[in-house]
Amino acid sequence: MSTDAITTFFNTRPVSRDTVHDRLRGTIFGGALGDTIGLYTEFLSKDLARQAYPDGKFQLVEPVTAFEADTGWTDDTDHALLILLSYLHNNGRLDPVDFAHRLQFWVEQGLRCLDRLPLGLGRTVGQVVCDKNFLNGPAETAYRKWDKAKRNAAANGSLMRTYPLGIMCFDKPLEETFEIARDFSFVTHADPRCIVSCCLVTALIRGILREEVLTESDVDKLIEMSLTWTESWISKQNSLESADRYTPIDRDEFRKHAFAQSLEGLQLDDAMKMGYVYKALGASILLLRQGLRRSSSSDPPSLFEDLITDLIMEGGDADTNAAVAGSLLGTLIGYNELPAKWRDGVMHAGWLLKKCDALASVTMIEPLSEPYNGKDDPDTGLEGGKPRLTLPELHQREREFSERWLRASSEAFLLGK
Repeated sequence: MSTDAITTFFNTRPVSRDTVHDRLRGTIFGGALGDTIGLYTEFLSKDLARQAYPDGKFQLVEPVTAFEADTGWTDDTDHALLILLSYLHNNGRLDPVDFAHRLQFWVEQGLRCLDRLPLGLGRTVGQVVCDKNFLNGPAETAYRKWDKAKRNAAANGSLMRTYPLGIMCFDKPLEETFEIARDFSFVTHADPRCIVSCCLVTALIRGILREEVLTESDVDKLIEMSLTWTESWISKQNSLESADRYTPIDRDEFRKHAFAQSLEGLQLDDAMKMGYVYKALGASILLLRQGLRRSSSSDPPSLFEDLITDLIMEGGDADTNAAVAGSLLGTLIGYNELPAKWRDGVMHAGWLLKKCDALASVTMIEPLSEPYNGKDDPDTGLEGGKPRLTLPELHQREREFSERWLRASSEAFLLGK
C-alpha cells in the first residue's frame, strides 16, 4: 500500500492510526508476555502446575514470581523477532530466505543484538536448520525432513513465530496474506497442518487490526477460508507433481481443535502430543473467542491476565500455547490494556517498544517523526551490530549461564521455593 492508500484506508474505516498502533504493540508484547509467563509451567502436567503455583498468580515486577532460570522469553519470541528484524532491515520487504539465514545464525549465536543465548531450540527446527543443505533450499530441506519422518511431524515451531506477519500483511489482500504465511512456515515446517495454522493466525491478526474481525462469526469465517485456501493449494501442488506431495488435511481433526469448547477438552498436557501444532492453535482460538465475549461486555482490564493464566495452568507446551494466544489477545485489547505487572516487567521492554514503533513506521501505520531506515539500525543486521562470537566465547557464555542457573536453583531450594 502506498502512503496515499494507507491514508485513504484510515479515512474510510472506523479505526484510527492510534488504535492500530496500540494494537500493533499489543501483538508483539502479547506474544512475548505469553511466552514469558508460559515458561513457568512449560512441560508440566496440569496437576504439577497447580502444585507448583497453587494460587495461580504471576508477577514480572517486584515482587517477581520466583523462577530458577531468569531467561525472560524463549525461542518462541526470538524467532518472531527474527522475522521482525528481517522486515525492518529490508525496509518492508518480506524475505523468507533472509529469515532462514537469520535462523541459522541464531542456532549458533543466539540473538546477538540482545546478547541472548539460543535457548529452547525445537527438534523440527533443529533438524532442518542444521542440515548442511538448509541455506541452499530451506523449503525443500524442510519438506525432505518431513517426508522422511513419514509425514507425521506437525510441531508448533512455525506457528509460534507467525504473529508479526499479521501486522506486516495489514495492507495486503487475504490471498497474499495466506501465501506469505505459507512461505514463512515452509522455512522449517512443511506439514499442511502447520501451513493452515499459520495462515489462520496471521489472517486473524491482520483482520483484528483492520477491524474486520469483531465477532466470533468473523473468526469462524476465517477458519473456513484458511482451510479452503490450504486445501486448494494442496490440490494444485499434488496435481502439478502428479503425486501426493502433500497429505490432505483431516477436516474433522482441524475443526475439532479450531472449534474447541474448553481447554480441558484439548488435553494440552498430553505428554505424547503437547507440541502438536493443533494444540496451540486450538487453545489460541478458544482464548480469542473468550476475549471477544469479555471485551464486548466491558470486562475489567484483567482479561489478558485471567485468560493467559487459565491457559498456562493447563500445563503442556505452555510458553508456545500462550505466545500464540497472547499475540491474538494483545492485538484484540492493545498494549495499553495489557496487565502492567506483566507488561512493565517483561525483559527488554524498552527495546521491544522501540522496535514496535519502527514496525509501525515501516508499515506506514504510524510513521515516526524522524524517518526510520532499517539498514541504519545495527540491531536489524544479521549479526545484530555485534561481532560474531568465537567458539571459546560461545562456550564461556554457556558456562556462565549454567553457573547462574545452578546458583539460582540452589538459592530457590534453600528458601523452600
